[in-house]
Amino acid sequence: MDTGTTSEFFLAGQVSLDFGTSEQSLVRNLSGCVATGPLLWTVSDEGRTLERLTREVDGYRLSERFALDQFIQGIPGSSDDELDLESIDSDATSLWLCGAHCKVRRKPEANEILNSEIRERKSRRLLARLMIDQSPGRPVTAQSVPFEGDGSLRTMLEGNLFFAPFRELPTKENGIDIEGLAVVDGCVFIGLRGPVIGGFAVVAELAIDSAFRIQSVRPFFLNLQGLGVRELTRDGTNILITAGPVGDAQGPFALYRWSPKPGFAPRKVYSWGTAIEKPEGLCWCEVGGERGLLVFYDSPGDTRLQNGVYSADLLKRLQV
Repeated sequence: MDTGTTSEFFLAGQVSLDFGTSEQSLVRNLSGCVATGPLLWTVSDEGRTLERLTREVDGYRLSERFALDQFIQGIPGSSDDELDLESIDSDATSLWLCGAHCKVRRKPEANEILNSEIRERKSRRLLARLMIDQSPGRPVTAQSVPFEGDGSLRTMLEGNLFFAPFRELPTKENGIDIEGLAVVDGCVFIGLRGPVIGGFAVVAELAIDSAFRIQSVRPFFLNLQGLGVRELTRDGTNILITAGPVGDAQGPFALYRWSPKPGFAPRKVYSWGTAIEKPEGLCWCEVGGERGLLVFYDSPGDTRLQNGVYSADLLKRLQV
């Protein structure tokens, strides 16, 4: 069993992502990214859009923004309800998007410490695949699983014996909360920030048929030292897992490599430790002819944000 710990990456610098001066709110809420050739696609955990950025000499610039309501039908709630998109990945022809699928505790009033009301916004239950016209780099059609009822991902998770006890809990309080998505060799994996069950984090493999219906959910229970999953990223046939607290604690945060094979335990390959900035989005990209991991942060510091330009970190693999 592989249980070793080593640092395989180092902070190599930063990459500029120019969203334009009109996108101040967007750059503070970036939550997921994936690069396909010279294009970088991003989502945020507020709003209902997909952004496409085009690679320049040493960074990326916003080239188009897509309203997801144009492609995905039947999103519950009002047009003002956020999708709470937490992760994005790609395969040869498509982009995959996943929302948090979580319940939330209503923010307390001025005279309250906690509010007892738990809200369930079904717009957060998005799992979709957008087919991309590769030449212009534009979505053309989409498939999505039901947002509620039989066949929805939330319903299938709640019906699992391991997840059922946590179905009434809100996010950040060990409730069901999806924050990672990875498509590896045609297999779809989701990573859960919560629940952490018996000290183990959960990554689940989804069996999805040709009609884009979920046939089964297979959970894997991983020892991430009591942390939950904050992001999943493909690394060849392996998966990189960003791990962090279920709640709002400032760490620790760490990066693990894992493969869904018998006897393969997650291996820590990088550590952020504790920090005000919390690693949120992660993807491989190529900038300036060199390949590295692009990192977005929740609660980014003001030094990262200048007139609509977000300075993302770039991690590179150590040469052995």
